[in-house]
Amino acid sequence: MERNRARIQDVARLAHTSVSTVSRVLGGGKNVDRATREKVEEAIGELGYIPSASARAMRLERTHLAGLLVPDMTSGYHALLSQTIKDDLFKQGYLTMIGTTFGDPAMQRSYISSFISQRVDGLVILSSFFHDPLELSSVKGVPAVFLDTFLEKSKIPTINQDVSNAVSDALKDLRFYRHEKVGYMPGPVGKLPLLAEYKEALEKKALEIFGKGAVEISAQTEISIMSSYANFLAPSCPSDGSLGFKRRCEKVGSILEALLSEGARAVIAGYGPDALALYLCLRARGIPIGKGGVSVISFDHVSMGDFLSPPLSSIEVPVGQMGLMASESLQRVMEGEIIENKKVVAGYVHRQSVGLA
Repeated sequence: MERNRARIQDVARLAHTSVSTVSRVLGGGKNVDRATREKVEEAIGELGYIPSASARAMRLERTHLAGLLVPDMTSGYHALLSQTIKDDLFKQGYLTMIGTTFGDPAMQRSYISSFISQRVDGLVILSSFFHDPLELSSVKGVPAVFLDTFLEKSKIPTINQDVSNAVSDALKDLRFYRHEKVGYMPGPVGKLPLLAEYKEALEKKALEIFGKGAVEISAQTEISIMSSYANFLAPSCPSDGSLGFKRRCEKVGSILEALLSEGARAVIAGYGPDALALYLCLRARGIPIGKGGVSVISFDHVSMGDFLSPPLSSIEVPVGQMGLMASESLQRVMEGEIIENKKVVAGYVHRQSVGLA
């Protein structure tokens, strides 16, 4: 028979003390003598008592809950960034609730409302659009930090990427390997504001380095709802995500054909799942990746890029640094500090997916 959950009254009874004394011990109060504290701690251990989080929140006026809003967990960048934020907040005593919006404004509103109703102490919001000013104002009642969210007049602190130099280095690398025409797959720009920033940076730098007309911008793709990575590793195995990834490959395949017909022999993907699909499409067509074929660069951080064959060249941000920065910033904001906006500088990493045209 399952034992009933112990209550604070049970602890007080076993320790022969009052409920208020037990509460002071739990709260770390110093005005409890050593003998009484030891009796209370022994009673807690014997009963397996777990303090009520809601009662503690009422007493301290804090829930030690944080809300983390993510647009896409199939992106290696977003997954690693979320993990870093969640782990660091946990070390500081915060339990993080994660919501995935897939770039849907209605889901975003619903999650924000739910987080606030759960009385979270703070919010971290990744790569989100705020088309409605009223929606943005609903966040202002809670300490918050934005990542990869580009707002002109918001007083909420933001941490964004600076990809300008990395984009320049990537394009110079392609030029060094004698590429004269570059295709760019922007990904689901309408869903993720970060991708719009990538696209803008690439268009600006391409004009400086290649001149007008050297970069062909393709059609957009959709945000990835199913696990692209699982299907990339075993594309022939049926899974819940196989149909979604098959559609992505079909879309990327048609984009690839259009870019090749325009003379592009190098393709930059703004969205990680598209880069993985691009690898499969090139292999299916018998086209080498890198030297003597089509060079590929991914904007989005692809966690398995080092393990692809050939390894994938990419524009990367120090994700761990950015995640720790977000966690630290949120904690400072929750303590009432006013902090400045920050930027994390991205870098370009050349690997064997780029070679002579």
